[in-house]
Amino acid sequence: MTYTDRIFPTNKGLTTYLDELLNKNYQIPTFQREVVWEKENVKKLWDSIYKFYPLGSVLIWKTDLKLQNHRQVGGHQITDPNFARTEYQYILDGQQRTTSLLTSLYGGRIENRPGFDPTIYVDLTVKSDNETDDESYRSRFLFWDEIDDRNGEIKQNVPKRKRYDAGLIVKLIDIKNNFGSVERPLVESPDGDYKDYDHPARQELRRLKEILDNYRISFIEVKGIQVAEV
Repeated sequence: MTYTDRIFPTNKGLTTYLDELLNKNYQIPTFQREVVWEKENVKKLWDSIYKFYPLGSVLIWKTDLKLQNHRQVGGHQITDPNFARTEYQYILDGQQRTTSLLTSLYGGRIENRPGFDPTIYVDLTVKSDNETDDESYRSRFLFWDEIDDRNGEIKQNVPKRKRYDAGLIVKLIDIKNNFGSVERPLVESPDGDYKDYDHPARQELRRLKEILDNYRISFIEVKGIQVAEV
């Protein structure tokens, strides 16, 4: 293999990458450090995507070697241990971002957080103050424990639970997979507040759909290197 084949930059759609993870097209070698998952960092990650800022490249090692590897990412099994491949794709850098993105959309299990749901929701009513707004992400991206008011017991969550019930706080994965069913409650709202196609909440919904459809992640693929070099 020549040096020109050794390092290759590429990219693919965000949701395409996550779907390929679920289809077991990547592995994580056991020498990778464990993920430290934090709610604030996950929200900041999605804020960068929301603003269409570039994320750091994910480093992928392509090789015909079959290594011992982790079986799960955030509770998702991304490896089929009984499947032999002619080429394996190991994530060398980007495991933290990968875990955060995968569990945000598809749920999962977070170490040392029993019973916590990492699925991310988005509040369609939150507005950015300006192009460099660095604070609105805290209220735009939410986890269920920030929405659930437990039948009014958690007073600070009551307004958010009402917006959730009104279809104004929605799961990000539903925007990706079931856009029509997310938009319909707004269009058919009894008070008619959101019938206008250009209503800010519906504009925000379309913006999020376009982001999920079009955001791309950069990859650096390396080949022809041995385990010791890795």
